[in-house]
Amino acid sequence: MLSGGFGFSKASADERPNILFAIADDWAWPHAGVYGDPVVKTPTFDRIAQAGVLFTRAHTAAPTCTASRGSILTGQAIWRLEDGGNLWSRLPAKFRVYPDELEKAGYVVGLTRKGWG
Repeated sequence: MLSGGFGFSKASADERPNILFAIADDWAWPHAGVYGDPVVKTPTFDRIAQAGVLFTRAHTAAPTCTASRGSILTGQAIWRLEDGGNLWSRLPAKFRVYPDELEKAGYVVGLTRKGWG
């Protein structure tokens, strides 16, 4: 349950929703079966999208992966992220990211490959 900013309730694990947020570098929106791509086959992603939320009008904050990821993870505009708003940089540790806040609230958080910070 979200309540303003990064505040999360301490509901029991059974009451909390599962959250899966999947992003990929250089993956344009039409290239998944669930979006109707006739060539690209993504059966696992399609099943997950059909059972959850599928964004149909999402836009990136920046034309580069680093800045976009920083904006998504912090909820901040890229111009506020200092070095984190630039390609091939790192997000300064002073910025709070929502996966860390979810972990503090008792969620199990995992990632593969590129993370944050």
